[in-house]
Amino acid sequence: MSNAVQGPIRVSANGRYFVDQVGTPFFWLGDTSWPLLTKYTLPQAEAYLENRAAKGFTVIQCVIAWTDEDGPLPQANSAGQRPWLDNNPATPNPDFFQPIDQLVSYAAQRGLILALLPAWGHFFKTTKSITEANAQAYGRWLGEHYRAAPNVVWVNGGDRTPTSFENVFRALAHGLREGDGGVHLISYHPVGGRSSSQYFHQESWLDFNMLQTWSDWFRVHPAVMSDALRTPAKPIVHAEGAYENGPEYPTGPITPLIVRRQAWWAFLAGGFHTYGQNQMWRMEPGWDQTFDTPGAAQVGCFKKILTARPWWTLVPDQSLFAQGINCERTLNAAARSEDDQWALVYLSSQCTVRLPLDKIGAREVQATWINPQTGEEHDAGKYLTGNRQGAVFPQGQSQSFTTPPFWEDAVLSLTAV
Repeated sequence: MSNAVQGPIRVSANGRYFVDQVGTPFFWLGDTSWPLLTKYTLPQAEAYLENRAAKGFTVIQCVIAWTDEDGPLPQANSAGQRPWLDNNPATPNPDFFQPIDQLVSYAAQRGLILALLPAWGHFFKTTKSITEANAQAYGRWLGEHYRAAPNVVWVNGGDRTPTSFENVFRALAHGLREGDGGVHLISYHPVGGRSSSQYFHQESWLDFNMLQTWSDWFRVHPAVMSDALRTPAKPIVHAEGAYENGPEYPTGPITPLIVRRQAWWAFLAGGFHTYGQNQMWRMEPGWDQTFDTPGAAQVGCFKKILTARPWWTLVPDQSLFAQGINCERTLNAAARSEDDQWALVYLSSQCTVRLPLDKIGAREVQATWINPQTGEEHDAGKYLTGNRQGAVFPQGQSQSFTTPPFWEDAVLSLTAV
């Protein structure tokens, strides 16, 4: 298929984003389907992947050794197979991996990366099934088994901090790297309110950072920005936030507006975003009727808006606000291209902001409103910036912009004329 993954993906030369094997920037738009490889039948999994590919998702986060009941053993898949023989991670069960192999191939042909967690954190820190003694062997087997797959990314961790178990997680990472020869990227999925950078940022096996804000969706922008300021530079994925329609959040309800805010905040702070739909990933009654919820479509629109532009040239720039930056739940965010020729501004609510247009390196700027729910664009006018050729000091111009009527939020594009 023409949209097949050109992978494995790797880190860009400047360390800020991902590229495919021909050097084309790769846009990570993830979805969380943690039990995809166990609770879904093969036809259900294929239908889900088909739906996500059609919506523009590029990465699916899922777990090999999974449990949603905190039991002593990983859950069996729909064929009754468990991932390890005799509950020993050093001896994976080939019969369990056969349908996973089919899904990896199916996803690759539809342009989807599978971000595979070798095991949920429960099997490291609670049952202690994965130990320093067997973790490297398990990782080596996985790395060798999927070495030729163009669409695999490895994710260590599994909703846990590594505290007191750091060497177990390191052993798994070293095994993965030994098994696939460094072909696939590796990250670490932490618990809510944490980032992989807090534990492993300087380690060579950690190719990019993952962070989780969970219920504190209003912390996405500062959390991602914190990782964006670290050295060496590494790509950042906001890997788990508040799930659309999730019932357990004190910061709820998690509406499509909250879904959009999380995505735009993550990107404009210098990272990527992974979406999630509560009822679907949990496979609660009626889960198969939730593939087409508004939030899923609108993060697809978020990706379309960005990939129509050279998104990889943007860097976070909150100085684009002279007034009206706001904070927390109504934070407004912005990023500007490295050549100062264009910028994107996200207004997270009905509000008015004042922007210093001389941040765009031209005499005149074209402003365009973009509806983040639909992607439709509206002319917002042309304005002088105050950047005059030959002037000793710029005579900077600023301009007020107000979220269009009846829009919950808005994106404003500023482009040099």
